Amino acid sequence: MSSARLERWITRRFRLRHVEMIAEVYDCRSVLKASRRLSLSQPTVTKALQDIESTLGVPLFKRSNRGLEPTPYGEIFARHAKIVLAQLRHAAEELENLRAGYSGKVTVGTLLAATASILPDAIALLKKERPGVAVSVVVGTYDILMPSLLVGDLDMVLGRLPEQGRSRALMYEEFYAEPVCLVVRRGHPLSRRRRLGLRDLGNEPWLLPLPETALRRQVERAFLDANVPLPRNVIESISILTNRVLLRKSDCIGVMPYHVALDDVEHGLLAILPVKLKSIESPVGAILRAPGNLPPAAGALLECLRIAARDVPSPRLNR
Repeated sequence: MSSARLERWITRRFRLRHVEMIAEVYDCRSVLKASRRLSLSQPTVTKALQDIESTLGVPLFKRSNRGLEPTPYGEIFARHAKIVLAQLRHAAEELENLRAGYSGKVTVGTLLAATASILPDAIALLKKERPGVAVSVVVGTYDILMPSLLVGDLDMVLGRLPEQGRSRALMYEEFYAEPVCLVVRRGHPLSRRRRLGLRDLGNEPWLLPLPETALRRQVERAFLDANVPLPRNVIESISILTNRVLLRKSDCIGVMPYHVALDDVEHGLLAILPVKLKSIESPVGAILRAPGNLPPAAGALLECLRIAARDVPSPRLNR
């Protein structure tokens, strides 16, 4: 089918039900599960999917041992289908806001740097101003959150902004620069040392972020720059709750953004080691889909984040 005929078919005959169908099959990886979620019969969904593929002239899904897997064509079509559905949800939210006042929902993806600092303050401020807004927070790594943001499952992602490889499909707003510190439990033998370097810590147990995180790559680069072998006794975790307990109950050295560690340091639970980490300081901010037109609830939260970021205390690192 020519591009002109395909465009006419999508404009005149393609229905919202088709969009929902492709998105559900993509998410469920199963016609049966998708049909149940859509309250349709399995043969109806199967026939509609076959008709769509026949009209497009390309396969959208292929069968595998794990169910249906999207083809490269299916990945493209499903991504646009999910964006269309997200935009329609946003349209419904705007209409409801106009009709009933402050309401709606905002879904935020957060990386480690934003979870324990400005996000709670911003949410508290938002709920004071707009108690009817529902807020969902999804914690994850960059490689997991970015695809969800691009397809419209998330309104924004908060955390350390990437230094390289920024996408033209996204917008990046910086709030403040976040240094990184090394922390240990209160009373740790190393906390009594006035001078330390990475060379003194290579054989210690470490609690590090996951390998696919930007922070982990920066820490490894710091070791390489110092000509120090990477630690071998390592626990890998991005769970803040798990990390806080592990640090308090073991002799692990943890790597934390300064403002994530600050509360525990001020309450005497953790101590910051006097280790200078060269070049491990990254901007923290929000990542949005371009062109950045947010629905009202998400826009209100973004403004609250800007306000909360202005109150972030300056680092007081003993270096």
